[in-house]
Amino acid sequence: MERRDELGQDGCVDAAEPSANRTVRAMLACTARLLGSRYVPAILAVAAVAVSLPAVGKGLLNDDYMQRATVLGPSPFLDRLAPTGLAPDGPMGLRRVLADLYIAVDPERNFDALRAYGALPWWTYEGYRVAFWRPVAALTHWLDHRLFPNSLALMHLHSILWFAAVVWLVAALYRRFIDAAPVAGLAALLFLLDDGSYFPTMWLANRNLLICLFFGILSVVLHDRWRRDRWRPAAVLAPLCLSLSLLSAEAGIATVAYLFAYEAVLMAGRWRGRVLALAPAVGVVVLWRLVYNVLGYGASGGGFYFDPVREPVDYVIASLQRAPFLLAGQWTTIPPELYSFLPPTSRIALWLVLSVLTVLIPLQLWPFFRLHRRSRFWLVGMVLSAVPFCATLPMSRSLLFVAIGAFGLIAEFIASWLADAWDDTGRITRIQAVYARPRWLWVVTRNLFVVFVVVHLPLAAAGRVMAPRVADGMQKRVARTMDLGPLRGVQRQDVVVVNAPNPASFLYEPYLRAYEEQTLPRGFRLLAPGFDEVEVARPSANVLTVRSVSQGLFDCQREGARADFVYFFRYLSDSRGPGHPLKVGDRFVLDRMTAEVLAVDDAGLPQEVAFEFDVALEDASLRWRWWDWDKRRYKPFVPPPIGEAVILAGPF
Repeated sequence: MERRDELGQDGCVDAAEPSANRTVRAMLACTARLLGSRYVPAILAVAAVAVSLPAVGKGLLNDDYMQRATVLGPSPFLDRLAPTGLAPDGPMGLRRVLADLYIAVDPERNFDALRAYGALPWWTYEGYRVAFWRPVAALTHWLDHRLFPNSLALMHLHSILWFAAVVWLVAALYRRFIDAAPVAGLAALLFLLDDGSYFPTMWLANRNLLICLFFGILSVVLHDRWRRDRWRPAAVLAPLCLSLSLLSAEAGIATVAYLFAYEAVLMAGRWRGRVLALAPAVGVVVLWRLVYNVLGYGASGGGFYFDPVREPVDYVIASLQRAPFLLAGQWTTIPPELYSFLPPTSRIALWLVLSVLTVLIPLQLWPFFRLHRRSRFWLVGMVLSAVPFCATLPMSRSLLFVAIGAFGLIAEFIASWLADAWDDTGRITRIQAVYARPRWLWVVTRNLFVVFVVVHLPLAAAGRVMAPRVADGMQKRVARTMDLGPLRGVQRQDVVVVNAPNPASFLYEPYLRAYEEQTLPRGFRLLAPGFDEVEVARPSANVLTVRSVSQGLFDCQREGARADFVYFFRYLSDSRGPGHPLKVGDRFVLDRMTAEVLAVDDAGLPQEVAFEFDVALEDASLRWRWWDWDKRRYKPFVPPPIGEAVILAGPF
């Protein structure tokens, strides 16, 4: 059937243009003038500050408490923390801050102290490591605590200014790479509206991502100046900025994705010259990783992070599982976090859908790629920059590098479509001609255009406005799992938690309590995660056994269960990765408590464990807590009489 509704017999639009079209044309022209203004980068940078201001009053979060202990220096905060054995040992000068600030867990540095106190649960793998080398980002925190140590608001404002600088630089990058200034302005606006940028301004420890992104973008701009403008200093400055990006966060390696796309797609000439142009960047990455390994940094032993160098097989498997959530999430704004909040069946089903979208959307845009060489650059950069972020759980904040390519591509596609739809000549232009036949191709692509406009403009704007409220709600849910109550008089007691819903939170619990001037216990003793229903039995006066009622103590994979935070807590608390199973008879001896594995599941994770204490369970040196999933809070726990057992309900 011919497209008579859009075209006449000769392929031309009817000469008599409706007044509605003239109105739309005028609106588009006005919008184009605004987006094409040379002041757009500055205006968007100011807007970036404005939309991020709710983060100023958010205080500290998770790693922020640990980092404050490292960077603050002598203080009442550290004095309260000292009896736990978790306070920094010795003076924390600048050199040590640069080296240690982003070390959460390291077998050679603090693993023994963390597990002895109970900040790490007894089942943590002995080689568990979460230690990052980010001296450039660490320097900014050191400056914060030297200039305004008691003003968290100014620290957050510092992060917001980095975000504003990123937005300004992104806008400058688009104006440099995209010929039409209005299209560049549209791409920068789309980047600003992406709600994934709010969290790094709210979480001080995540400032590293903004700094990393800033220097990464600057490296791409300088590389372009070197190659296109023949500005020789940029040949040195571009690799230098790449180094600063890598020394701000490991995510800086995503910069290489855009450098590769630049040489592979945008540059002409022999391959040898283009490969040599990439040699400085490759050399920087190789040297950085060699030093990184020699100094003992990296992530290993758990299931939250998979280091591509230390755990290449696990990383490849994780990439296949996580990449569709990142890429399709960028195309559609479906939250990548769903990966961590869904039960297995639902997650697999969504993975299939997102995998199809990840392939079909670029295929549908292929005619556009054929016409627009630059769009292929954006696509290659977008896809390859997602690869490094597969090392950890998919999150919206992991999409900032991916978003640069995605929004460059989407803006150019939208602009081309609009230009064709209201072309002044009234005739079919190139992109319309490509999509004119077959009919379904036109319909699907037109619908894709509508989706891109609606999802990435009005819906994205609404999401950006709601981002602070959504982040607050999620953080309150997590904070509940860290609220053990005031625990007065507990300094000579061990707090025994029978079923912790979020075991990872105990890594931060002592630092949080010290910061809030709460009493710190002698130690924490986590018996089991609270991911599912458990039976707690007491065979003798000083022994308690915890047995999973389902498949295992780490099983929260109920088929058909709803999406829930418990799945996220399960991933977050995976401190014993798939390559480090336990076996029956394994014993873990801690001060005043010994854990012995009585049964394991098919994955080698505990199914039943016996806990022997040095004293009777009613002894005054023990303070018991259990998590009530119905009330969503901790309550006092009374051990059952000898020979009896109780059932503690799970989340479902």
